[in-house]
Amino acid sequence: MFKSNGKGNRARLVLSVATVAVLAGCSTPQDRKMANRGFEYEDARLEGRAFLIPAGLSAPTFNSQYDIPPLPESSREGALGAKIDVRPPAQLLTVVPGSQVVQTASEPTVAFYALSTSQSVERDTWSFLMNFLAKYKVTTEKLDQQDGVLQTGWFDNTVALDGWGEDDDDFKIRQRYQFTLRNDVQRHAVNMSVRVLDHEETIDGESSNKLTPADAQRYAARVLNQFSLYYDQQLKAREQHKSNDGMALQLGLDNNELSAWIAEGSFDQVWRRLNQVLPAYGFIIKDTQQSLGWIDVEYEEPGAKFWKEKGSEPFKLEEEKFRFQLGEMAGGKTSITLFDKDKKPVSSGVISQMYISLSEAFAKGLADQAAAKAE
Repeated sequence: MFKSNGKGNRARLVLSVATVAVLAGCSTPQDRKMANRGFEYEDARLEGRAFLIPAGLSAPTFNSQYDIPPLPESSREGALGAKIDVRPPAQLLTVVPGSQVVQTASEPTVAFYALSTSQSVERDTWSFLMNFLAKYKVTTEKLDQQDGVLQTGWFDNTVALDGWGEDDDDFKIRQRYQFTLRNDVQRHAVNMSVRVLDHEETIDGESSNKLTPADAQRYAARVLNQFSLYYDQQLKAREQHKSNDGMALQLGLDNNELSAWIAEGSFDQVWRRLNQVLPAYGFIIKDTQQSLGWIDVEYEEPGAKFWKEKGSEPFKLEEEKFRFQLGEMAGGKTSITLFDKDKKPVSSGVISQMYISLSEAFAKGLADQAAAKAE
């Protein structure tokens, strides 16, 4: 049997993507909404013919049990043919950890929950919203934090709208939105709703401000999705910044009562910091599994000069494989437990001896570490 080497498939894939891109670039908003086949079926009519009984045969017994009832007049309401929007419905994204879609809301609404007891989710959501608008160069026309309402200036041809570029001369679109924030103190959450205030579009020189309720919901959902993505980016940037700063480390016990180091930071912060610190102390990272919280390493002891410069004693470790296991603890802390190649916990004496060097490394921010290396 002939087997392709894959190059032909890749070439066809590239050609297909290029073709789709060209077609997409040539289509208009109306084209994207409309089915790409004919609509002759709208003229189709049901032909009713009499049931003919051949000569010499008796008429069969008829039963009306399976007769198709006539359609009610209400079924004839709504879009038909070319007026039907064939695009899939816009769905709200829950990319922010812990966020939820509020299904019972009349407008697209997402609930953003506090990720820790120290986070002011209301303050964060307002701050992220204002910076989100600034990113798209959108002004704030009305702001009433007490009532939880923010009305924007105009969004012009951005990905937050229809995804069409500003250099498209045939299609222009701009919209104003209202963001409504409701603080849920009991659940430590903020519900954000979005709706379109004003809509203007120009296609081939013809302007219109008409917007169907379905399209209004679609646009509001897309803007809320764009904000959710921005919200998530800001949270990740904050976590990255915290993991780059100094972090306190203490001796203690993990949730299994094993000797461990207890870091004053979230799991994600400690995960990043540990991956930064370990290579500097002779640990070669071989494999990691963040979802399970472990880092597999091989230890190669640095020379005497290294420890002299650090002002520390060498780790009492054999040059072999080890596993660092992270675990989430109450109060926003994270435990780090060390296991040997047989998955047995390393002795408390070694843990306490290693603590001196590791606590100093955790306490220094990355900027301090870089400066120390430069010296």
